[in-house]
Amino acid sequence: MEPTNTTSTTDASVRDMVRKRHRRRRTVVVSTVAAVVVTAAALVGAGLVKANDSDPGKAPDRAPAGVAGDKAGITASKGEVRVDLYLDYLCPECRNTERSMARTLKTLTAKGDIRLVYHPVAFLDDYSSPGGYSTRAASAAACAADAGKFEEYTAVLFEKQPPERGPGLSDTQLIKSAADAGITDASFARCVRDAPHKPWVRYVSDVAASRKVSLTPTVMVAGERIDVTGGKAAGELTRAVAKARR
Repeated sequence: MEPTNTTSTTDASVRDMVRKRHRRRRTVVVSTVAAVVVTAAALVGAGLVKANDSDPGKAPDRAPAGVAGDKAGITASKGEVRVDLYLDYLCPECRNTERSMARTLKTLTAKGDIRLVYHPVAFLDDYSSPGGYSTRAASAAACAADAGKFEEYTAVLFEKQPPERGPGLSDTQLIKSAADAGITDASFARCVRDAPHKPWVRYVSDVAASRKVSLTPTVMVAGERIDVTGGKAAGELTRAVAKARR
């Protein structure tokens, strides 16, 4: 979805654009066509999901390396304050947020200030044609976690982010992109093609919805959501982490 200059879209108009799809727990996925106003802040290219109270069920037996204790995310670093990032690889605003926060996250993790947990969700599967790119990309990112390169591969996926409504990156392109993330193990290609982590991606998405995470990107510091709109994500993150450490 290409950003537009429209900034007055209301929550009501967002609801009008909801496209229903049937998946486990009947999660409803939406993506904005122009700009979305959420808690009085305009977001361009964000992804929304209708949160629900459904039990996401049992976690799949297979999960990627570095999986969090609840199996609903990937732990990228150890530190004092927990920071949770909910991202969809087809979401343009997620790309912007990842880029704006990258240096700050690196600094905070290097200092041991934060325990960073990524939650690669597939809220926008209906916004590729054929559908399912969000799941394929998140599954490939889980394969990158097995190779010890999750964060590096995440950055590459956002750098190469395809437009919405298109086919997304092919499996071959996802595999070739591994070189840019420093992945050289041949097992990565097999993992992408066999996609053993797709059930895990569905589980992560369902857990996110059950936790009332209804927007990507969503960033939480010590369990509290922070405002990542308007290019101020890095500053908000720094302030929230400092507050949580007091």
